[in-house]
Amino acid sequence: MIVTETYELNGRQFIRTYSDANRYVVRDGIEYGEANDPAEFGRTYTEGNLMTDEGIESNAREILDIIFGGDE
Repeated sequence: MIVTETYELNGRQFIRTYSDANRYVVRDGIEYGEANDPAEFGRTYTEGNLMTDEGIESNAREILDIIFGGDE
């Protein structure tokens, strides 16, 4: 099930969204382990595939490649 929690950081409201069934949360076809969005964005998510160690590791490598400009 999708779980949402509202919290405040530096005077601004945010919403944390995650799955309590160890699944990715999905928006616009992109899977996230969890999402933290400014509350005013009003983003909604659905549950996706089951998170596995392999899937998380693969996702982390892809994110690092984006941040650091390619695989080294």
